[in-house]
Amino acid sequence: MRARPTRRRPATTSGAAVALALGLGLALGLGPAPALAHEGDGDVATNTRGARVATAGTGERMSFVANLQYDRSGEAQQGSDIEFARIGGRDYALAGTLGKGLQIIDVTRPRTPKRVAVFDCDISQGDVQVWRHRHRVLASYTADGSVGAAGAASQCGQDLELAADDAGTVILDLTVPSRPRSVSWISVPEGSHNMTIHPSGRYLYNSNSDLLTTGAEPEVAIFDVSVPSRPRKVQDYRLPFVPTSLGSESHDVTFDRTGDRAYVAALSQTLVLDTSDPARPRQVGQIVDPAVNVVHQADPFSVRRADGSWRRLLIVTDERAGAAASLECPGGGLHVYDVTGGLERNPVKLGAWFIDAFTVQDGATCTSHVLRVYPQQQMLTIAWYAQGVRVLDISGLATATGGPTTLAFGDGIGMREVGSFAFADSDTWSFKTNRINRDGSFFGYGNDLVRGFDVYRFRGLADRRVPALVPRDLRPPKPRRTTAAALAPVAVLVPSAAVALWLRRRQKVCSGPGKVPARTSSA
Repeated sequence: MRARPTRRRPATTSGAAVALALGLGLALGLGPAPALAHEGDGDVATNTRGARVATAGTGERMSFVANLQYDRSGEAQQGSDIEFARIGGRDYALAGTLGKGLQIIDVTRPRTPKRVAVFDCDISQGDVQVWRHRHRVLASYTADGSVGAAGAASQCGQDLELAADDAGTVILDLTVPSRPRSVSWISVPEGSHNMTIHPSGRYLYNSNSDLLTTGAEPEVAIFDVSVPSRPRKVQDYRLPFVPTSLGSESHDVTFDRTGDRAYVAALSQTLVLDTSDPARPRQVGQIVDPAVNVVHQADPFSVRRADGSWRRLLIVTDERAGAAASLECPGGGLHVYDVTGGLERNPVKLGAWFIDAFTVQDGATCTSHVLRVYPQQQMLTIAWYAQGVRVLDISGLATATGGPTTLAFGDGIGMREVGSFAFADSDTWSFKTNRINRDGSFFGYGNDLVRGFDVYRFRGLADRRVPALVPRDLRPPKPRRTTAAALAPVAVLVPSAAVALWLRRRQKVCSGPGKVPARTSSA
């Protein structure tokens, strides 16, 4: 049987709903379940599909547009992370997979996505980061566990001479998207669950997401990639050991726009780091929240109050039980903290938000997963595994109040679900967009463990306008000649023309009566 999407109901915090949504797992003795998502080959699909994926589903202000399969097997497509890059005037989705390589998909025309290349790198997790380095477009692609025989035999393994027991991250060149090529290998024996590029483009922070059983010295490995062909390890930055949840290792790192702060989602804790010197981070704050089972992602953003002041907030996702198949929806939710100014040292919780879906699952995972915040638009997109994809309006967070026990389902604590779509065979890992129109409408892209690459259309916000989100082109600019270089040919031509004119006049004079024609040297 399959977990089927449920229709939205009015938000509620009734005792029955809370008991089902939050207490059923504890009542049945779940606790921290084994987290297959964080070791070895990464997540596994928990939903099922037919030979063809479903094309009809349930949605609110959203519609299904297109699907692209990564192979013709008719089986789980193993989609994982997704990122975007605009290169040479065209938009590309970079869709990671568990063992099927990096899928490079042209989404310039979102209704007809077209795969232009596959980076042949048979490794698992497939977390993607992309950045510009001088005149090149680079990306990182992660191996959570060892690359295995298949990874070593694939093109990236051969290019980089990888052994089956190697683990870490590949750096590749995407300057020509149709011809991706290997650049270098970053060895991380503990594995790379996620890699995060610092806004400077000079440093990568590694998250291994290992479990408590691997040791009591959690760390974030920091690498200098200013010379991409020769990445250099800077240090292992030690994290506090918090023996709760599944462990204390970093699962993911998010930098703020300036690069001065990093927010470390470390399974049992969330850390705020001062990264104004990214080679030597310094801990500023820490959140240990017993209401969060598995700290999966921590994303900062700012919202402007009516008086013109700014409020700094942090959204932490709870990947309950590490995405092990869950017994109930909505699973883990979004936990919101105020980190404005000095509050970053001791963040203040505003509450927790959950999707408005209350079901008993039949094995398919239901919990929050990869999100993206769009600060200027005050919007958020998130994947919720078997419950598909969601769009939130978070503009209300500018004035929201609450506390550690405040719960919201669908609408509350300043966040309101404004769009959703789910199929019977949904198992969506990540959901993001690269463009947003002024009415809030956009084409969104889901990367799904079961379905592969999905395109959705969100109809937009009904009650407000937003600044347009337009991607910056990472294409290396064509080398431009300096003014001196551009004028050099003119500088040569002008004297040459003057000499030629003088010689011509001289020739006429010398060619008069009784004169011998002048001779010019050919030297």
